[in-house]
Amino acid sequence: MNFTKIFALLLTMFLLPVNSVSKEMTAIGFVEVDSYQKLIKDEIRLAFVRTDSGWTRSCLFEKFHSRVKGRRFSDVLSESSSCSHQIMKNPWQIINADGKYINAGTLKTSNATNGGEIGFVSIAKPLKTKLKFDSTLHSRYTWDGPTYPPLLAVPKGTRVEKILPKLTADSVSKEIKDKIIQRYLKKKRMMDLDSGMRAATPKDVVVKPVYTFQDGMTFCEVSTTLLIDSAYCDMTSTANELFVVKNGFVKNVSEETGVRGYMCIPSLALFHRYEVSTKNTKDSVFVLFAQGYNNDGYVLLDSELNVRAISTWIYH
Repeated sequence: MNFTKIFALLLTMFLLPVNSVSKEMTAIGFVEVDSYQKLIKDEIRLAFVRTDSGWTRSCLFEKFHSRVKGRRFSDVLSESSSCSHQIMKNPWQIINADGKYINAGTLKTSNATNGGEIGFVSIAKPLKTKLKFDSTLHSRYTWDGPTYPPLLAVPKGTRVEKILPKLTADSVSKEIKDKIIQRYLKKKRMMDLDSGMRAATPKDVVVKPVYTFQDGMTFCEVSTTLLIDSAYCDMTSTANELFVVKNGFVKNVSEETGVRGYMCIPSLALFHRYEVSTKNTKDSVFVLFAQGYNNDGYVLLDSELNVRAISTWIYH
């Protein structure tokens, strides 16, 4: 055996343990109900996949209207190297409203026939257990109407711990509020008054803390006084936006994602913060609801508030 072959063999042996660990994958999916609070039968919307590069959106969210028209959806998916079919072949579990893990088995590709079905995969065998949705939580507002919040679904072997926030006080500090308002007004915000249009001023801006966590991370909904009572929020450029504050650092998450509000409803809303762990990985992530005119979906932030993946769909 020559030196080149010996070197290649040793290199392969050296890298094998690292590669075997790095190939571990997981994903996050959602089981949803429609606007009539009826289960979308035996479907999971596979939104996010964790690979060696971190969290990404599932390739199931490819642009439906531009790529799928006239072709089988499964054929389009097979062309995408970012789609983790390996994840679909693994057994999955659905986390019920009571926190129990329900076995769902393997998944298979669904053929989307309309925009609202983007991201769905089918459970290979019908569920025998009736799922329980938490009707005590705030409704999730979608373009199709209000629904119960979805249930989480993950590959078997992935554990999920919900990190609960505490309700915030009625206000944030003046220093933080001033930072948020200054950032919000970097974009020209117009007030639609009876006397005509005028630019919003700091006095017009409302900063509403929603939740804060033990590590000091606070989510705030920001809008103008006019929009709170107006029925035409979607007709202006000043829709409610979601800000996050951490250690004095202020970030406009709505601005980064580009998701706009509709009818006074925030364009982004916090669903839950999760600690997602497998045998070799552990991540703290935030899952947000995205909602807007003809637009729904999910956004995933990492523990440093970076937008890692946006999985949204349009209906028309």
